[in-house]
Amino acid sequence: MQSIIDPDVIQRLAEQNGLGEMFSIGVIAAMELRKYGDGEAVCSVGDRLESMFILVQGKLKIHTLLPNGKSMLVRFARPMSVIGDVELLRQYPVKNEVESVGDSLLLVAGRKMLLKELEENTVLLRFLMGELSHKMYTLGQTSALNLLYPVENRFASYLMSLFEDNVGGQRVEEIRTSSLTETADLLGTSYRHLNRIVRRFIEEGIIERKRGRLSVLDKARLAQLANGNLYE
Repeated sequence: MQSIIDPDVIQRLAEQNGLGEMFSIGVIAAMELRKYGDGEAVCSVGDRLESMFILVQGKLKIHTLLPNGKSMLVRFARPMSVIGDVELLRQYPVKNEVESVGDSLLLVAGRKMLLKELEENTVLLRFLMGELSHKMYTLGQTSALNLLYPVENRFASYLMSLFEDNVGGQRVEEIRTSSLTETADLLGTSYRHLNRIVRRFIEEGIIERKRGRLSVLDKARLAQLANGNLYE
C-alpha cells in the first residue's frame, strides 16, 4: 500500500467522483489517498476498521472465507463503492476479504470524523443508506448465483464481471492458468471441474488460452451463459 500525499490529486479525484456533493470541504481535505497494487489486501476478516474506504479508481474483489478454509466470491466493487460502511456505526469486525484487482485508488476517511459529519449531513446519510441497500440486494443475488447455477454459468458471470469495464474490451488479465485453483475456490468448485469447463469454452471458441492467460473471444456467447448475472 502506498500513501499519496497530494491535496490537489485528492481534490481532483473527489470532484471526478462527485464527493463534493456528499462531504464537506473539511472532510475531503482530511482524507488520505491510498494506492493498492494487484492482489493487495485492503482489509481482512477480523479487522476492526477505524476508517471508511471510498474506491475512486480501479476494481476490488470481495470474497468471504468459509469454515473449511476455502473462499467464495461475493462481488466485485467499482467506483464509487464504499468499504467499511457496514462496520462504521457499531465497529463490527470485518467479515470479508477485500483485495485490489490491478491498481486501485481509495480515499480514506476517519471513523470519528465521519460520525460527526453524519449528525448534520443528510446527503451523506442518504448515500450510505443507498450503498447498504445495494449490498443487501447484490448479496441475495450472488448467493442465489453461487447456490443455484451450474459452474459454467458462474464462470461466465465471473469472466463478464472481470472484463466488463476493461479499456479496449477483450483482455481478461485476472484469469491466468496459475490462478485457476484460486478461481475454482471462489466459484465453489474443484480445479479439475473448472479446467474441464475452460477446455470446453476454448473448444467452442468462447475464450482462448495464450501464454498462460485466458482471453474472451465471444462476448455475446459469454453474456448468454451469464444470463445477466454479474458479481457486482
